Amino acid sequence: MKHTRTAGVLMPVSSFEGTLGIGDFGQSAYDWINQLADTGATIWQILPLNPVGYGNSPYQTYSSFAGDEIYISIEVLFQSLGLEYDFEPERETTIHYDSVRDRKKFALLQAFEVFEKNDAYASFLEVSKPWLDEYVEFIALKKHNDNASWLDWTEFETLEENLEYERFVQFVFYEQWMDLKAYANSLGIIVVGDIPIYLGHDSAEVYHHRDQFLLNPDGSAAWVAGVPPDHFSDEGQHWGNPLYDWDAMAKDNYSLWIERLRWNQRMFDVIRIDHFRAFDTYWAIPGTSDTARIGEWRLGPRHAFFDCMYENIEDLNLVVEDLGDLRPEVLELRDDYNLMGMTIIQFNIKPNELKRDASMGTNVLVYTGTHDNQPIQGWVQDLTPGNHLKISANLRDLGINERTLWKQLCSYTLSLNADWAILPMQDLMGMGDETRINSPGTIGSPNWEWKLDIDSNLEDGFEFLAYLIDKHNR
Repeated sequence: MKHTRTAGVLMPVSSFEGTLGIGDFGQSAYDWINQLADTGATIWQILPLNPVGYGNSPYQTYSSFAGDEIYISIEVLFQSLGLEYDFEPERETTIHYDSVRDRKKFALLQAFEVFEKNDAYASFLEVSKPWLDEYVEFIALKKHNDNASWLDWTEFETLEENLEYERFVQFVFYEQWMDLKAYANSLGIIVVGDIPIYLGHDSAEVYHHRDQFLLNPDGSAAWVAGVPPDHFSDEGQHWGNPLYDWDAMAKDNYSLWIERLRWNQRMFDVIRIDHFRAFDTYWAIPGTSDTARIGEWRLGPRHAFFDCMYENIEDLNLVVEDLGDLRPEVLELRDDYNLMGMTIIQFNIKPNELKRDASMGTNVLVYTGTHDNQPIQGWVQDLTPGNHLKISANLRDLGINERTLWKQLCSYTLSLNADWAILPMQDLMGMGDETRINSPGTIGSPNWEWKLDIDSNLEDGFEFLAYLIDKHNR
């Protein structure tokens, strides 16, 4: 994909207003896309849409192919089936995942009872063949075993009706998402999806392809993923995902990865891959260790992997997260495939030295911050008064003269050479730390719980974005 100078917004589907306690593929998503398109922006970046697992994290999921039923719009579904929609709206600013899941399941079961298979359903079964049966067997068995990890299952049979229900859920998810994506595309918006490099241990892929991962004979992880201590974290990060057996994957021509990327390329216009550096070198933590301080660096598959992906997947469009302390070979690997990397403004702002980075190329995606960072207003509020004044003055010297520092930083981001500039929705609205999506290294509430409500003032945020796009010729 040829990159041009443009701008966009990072906005998780879960954070839309929604009507049943979470953002979904319903009317609020369409309304938001209309407003985004009116600004002149052309990019909408989201977070993974797969079934969330441990800690409700979209980066610890039960599948890297399937979609989570919590994003299905019950209102749209009931309308398509001629069912009466009489659910009381929930419009809180915090997502309560358990209650959301209960309400959606109740409604989906009603819809399943009246659903009649059609040509669209048959077509979905055909295109999803590489993964669907494995997933529905896994998730049906997981539910039959009281949602226990597959390591602890005692029952290994389930009713065909349960499998049919899970196929139905995936069909509805697929149809609604593809309709929403097509609508965004019709307005000139490209959708950037997001996939984590590693898979959750308690996932359909690990369960069905154990020979592709570094597991012990009992199925537990022999080695797990994470990153060692660095200037971001004194303790490092212990993610706990099982590591790939790259040698076994190579012998299988990386078939699991080919199917994974091929499916995600169908779902999104561009795929952002998290933790790109692990394709070059990755941190291996013993499965028995509870700290990321203990581990060793190992070589990843490097060029052999990407050669295989590009040979087997037509029109593969990738951007990569290449942040952190990297050895030169990581950047060489990125550049050998002309992959767009990332820059985070929060990491690069220095109070005593601020200038436009003349060395920044155009093949870069620049953010004020991502889902793992503070909203820019929260970051500003944590500055000392002296640093606040210094940064604001330095920005004014660069012609960035908006009245408040958080607006200056948004403007500065769009002023840079990078082809793509993306701002989180919270940053455009000047929201603080109460709207942070995730704090790396922590698990559970309030991570992944922020959403808009009916009183959220989107108009001011989109008006600000339109102004920035015009000012900085994006």
